[in-house]
Amino acid sequence: MQSNCLIVIPARYASERFPGKVLHKLNGKPVLQWCYESALRAGLGRVIIATEHEKVLHFAKTIGAETCLTSPKCKSGTDRVFETALRNKREFIINYQADEPFMEPGTLIKAFELLKKNPQFHITTACSPIYDKKDLINPNTVKVALGKNSRAVYFSRIPIPFHHPLSAVSMKIPWYKHCGFYVYRYDALKKFVSLPESVLESLERLEQLRALEAGLCIGAVKVPRLGPAIDVRQDIKKAEQYLIKYIQQ
Repeated sequence: MQSNCLIVIPARYASERFPGKVLHKLNGKPVLQWCYESALRAGLGRVIIATEHEKVLHFAKTIGAETCLTSPKCKSGTDRVFETALRNKREFIINYQADEPFMEPGTLIKAFELLKKNPQFHITTACSPIYDKKDLINPNTVKVALGKNSRAVYFSRIPIPFHHPLSAVSMKIPWYKHCGFYVYRYDALKKFVSLPESVLESLERLEQLRALEAGLCIGAVKVPRLGPAIDVRQDIKKAEQYLIKYIQQ
């Protein structure tokens, strides 16, 4: 276990698009528990569930998880993560969002190692090729454009980059979807939460664009597969299908 790393799972109960989703059960196990167990298996450091709601606190205690009751003034999961990090300061802070139940521990480890070994990155995350065209046009599936040396150039809810039919590489390079977690250097996280919401962030409703606009450099590791995130109630069906195909084999 890394003594210089802290994993925080911000688990907001009052989600706007799917209230209570973190406690919604998949195969008899709440979404939050899937996330917590995956974070533990990564073995990167202490794992703390940060929430604003007593129901989440109560559940977390039933599975033996360490918790942090955060201020209702927190506007985002990242603010919740930083409030927790202030009480448990580490060199590296992982924001593992509580709607990613199928995160493979190896994905977290790869992103952590990328940040640790590359001082040019302030933040790292992960992405995987998009195989289903429904995901490509789904605005809840966030896409990422990658530059050289694993650098994330832009994130969007629309398909990026555009694949021109006359481009010589159009059929060779896939689109990539973003996985909703971030590994921060502590100082980068501190800077991020001090910044006001940016214009691009407001337009796309993607907070990582605030970091890019502020000049923070984001790296992204490529992984073969990412399970579905739980953004809206309809995603539960996708998650159940994913369980049958990949987990319950």
